[in-house]
Amino acid sequence: MAADLIQTRPARELLLRLPLLPTSPDLRIDYEAANPDVLLALADSAETVIATLNHGLSAVGIILAHASPEVGSEIGSDTIESLGWFIGEASDMAATLLSFAIACRHHTADYTLPKPDRAPVARF
Repeated sequence: MAADLIQTRPARELLLRLPLLPTSPDLRIDYEAANPDVLLALADSAETVIATLNHGLSAVGIILAHASPEVGSEIGSDTIESLGWFIGEASDMAATLLSFAIACRHHTADYTLPKPDRAPVARF
């Protein structure tokens, strides 16, 4: 049950797994020393969050286009300003996550998942 919950919350999963990454002395992510399974999970989560952010930003843009004063909307300028700051921050987050996901994928390009051992055939 808990595994299903984590898969439906990619941003939460991403934030909970980020502390698992080792860092170098200059405080950069040490991708070479990182567990490849963690890198793959982080890349998956980051890509899902990017898609969610992009779809949400698109929806906000459509809503704003239909909420213009010419259409008869009475949305205050402070609300529009707040949405502008939100769009800017969400876009920066998506761009940063894209770079992060690419780095995770790059450092696991030659990694193959371990093959599970086959269970012996049951005999009755």
